[in-house]
This record gives sequence, structure tokens and C-alpha cells, in this order.
Amino acid sequence: MYSDNIRETSDYLEDSDLLGDDIIVSLLNFLDTNLPEFPEKISIKKNTNEEIINQKLLRFFETKNQLFLFVPENRDETGKDKRKPDFGIYEKIEVYNDNQIRFFDIECKRLYHTNRSKQYVSERDGGGGIQRFKENKHGVDLPYSAMIGYVEIEDFSFWQNKVNSWILDKKEHLEILEIRKIAKLKSTHRKITKKTIELTHFWLKMNFRDN
Repeated sequence: MYSDNIRETSDYLEDSDLLGDDIIVSLLNFLDTNLPEFPEKISIKKNTNEEIINQKLLRFFETKNQLFLFVPENRDETGKDKRKPDFGIYEKIEVYNDNQIRFFDIECKRLYHTNRSKQYVSERDGGGGIQRFKENKHGVDLPYSAMIGYVEIEDFSFWQNKVNSWILDKKEHLEILEIRKIAKLKSTHRKITKKTIELTHFWLKMNFRDN
């Protein structure tokens, strides 16, 4: 039971509709508990390709959990969109069920250069992280998903201000929920379907070696 695996919920979840969905609360608590450890566990050079960091993150996830299946570059099986978020999350089950659908998406972006990091929000070719959720290309028909930011320069407050400066609608600005080893933020966005999606943002301060 997912309720058996939900630790004491963080303050930012206490007033959220998420409390009605045990599996999502359990996943967010899993991320909240384990992501602070990830930057300490990996050894990467400066300017490491984002896909390599994602690959290391996947292996890290797999050693930490027994509840969730993290599918990299997951394509929406309903055929509504061919875009592939970095991770599609499924319930880990013992018997294969072809009707099973993913319940959550995660998109990861580097926060490393003030111009290039604009893709965290949007990009001319449609490659922006938040933009894809708004266009229902990531998190297809889902009410909740997440983004992971790999912070390579500056601090969390700098990036909150910078990312919010790229979002025109102030109602969709990222709000800091908590800062410990990692930063947790939240934002809500209106999709082209007229529905909304709530994104939880987990920002990790990355540690690099010179060679």
C-alpha cells in the first residue's frame, strides 16, 4: 500500500489536493528524501552532458526504490504526443499489465548559463521544459508532474528570480517552498487544454570535478 510508504508529509503538501492521491504523495516524498543525496554520490566533470547526468540519476533512482518504475525518454503511449519527457513514472508491479499508464512525468534541465538556461521555461523550437507541459506535450493529460534543475552556477534565489523573469504570467511564477540541501519550488500552469498542471521543482546544487 502506498499509504504505508508515505512518510510524514512536508508542510507544502498539507493544503494540497495531492493528499487525495497516495501514489503521487509517495513519489514526491521519495524524491524529497533521496534527491539531496544524489549530487554527493556522483562524480562528473564540468559541462557534463545533461543526458549523462540523467542516466546517472536513473541508476540512482533504481537503487533507492521498490515502488516506482522510471522509464527514460518515455513516449506517451496514447499517441496524443510524440514528445518524450526525461522520465515517465509508472507503478512498479509484479505482473505485466498492458493497460497500465504512467501517472507522472519528470523533465530535467541544466541551470548553467543565463541565456542557454531559458530552455527551462521555453525555447523557439518548442524545447522549453515548462512550455512543453503547458502545451500538453509533457505530462499529457496529467494534473501533476515535476522538473529537476541541475544548478551549476549561482544560488537557488538567483535562479528563482531568473526563471520567473522568463515567465510572463506572474500567476505562474515559481514559489519557493523550502530550501535545504536542495530547493523545492512549486508552480501552476494553464495548459492549452484549459486544464491546469501543478509542477513541483527540485533544484540540485551540482558538484563538479575539474578533470
